[in-house]
Amino acid sequence: MEPPRSVVVSGEAVTSNKIGLPPEMNKWAFSLALRDGKDEVDVQMNWPGDPIRAGKALAAFPIGPHDYSFVSLHGGPCLFTQTSCIFMYTLSEQADGTADILIQPAALASEGDRSKPFQVFMQGRCTPAGKS
Repeated sequence: MEPPRSVVVSGEAVTSNKIGLPPEMNKWAFSLALRDGKDEVDVQMNWPGDPIRAGKALAAFPIGPHDYSFVSLHGGPCLFTQTSCIFMYTLSEQADGTADILIQPAALASEGDRSKPFQVFMQGRCTPAGKS
């Protein structure tokens, strides 16, 4: 995974900026397994160090012929929110056996005792176990 980026909208222009995090949080590799179950696609995620507090992944839903979406939840503390954490994942398997992944957390910017939502994303490429 690439480190998180924020989305900045200014009129018609849209840009993204890398979010500066302490070096000890730069743990962007994790393992992910999707397995067809009886009624759903089971998701197993293991993120050593879990810098964003991704937490536990819930069942995936097929959203295309080679594409899945799922969420993960963590009770906190959180990196992008004040209490509980939620992340949405979109994974697209590619013809070469890799997968592109997009992670979008719920995110808040605090302004005194109030907050405003803002957009954050992380993107990356997954490779099958045993390949690099």
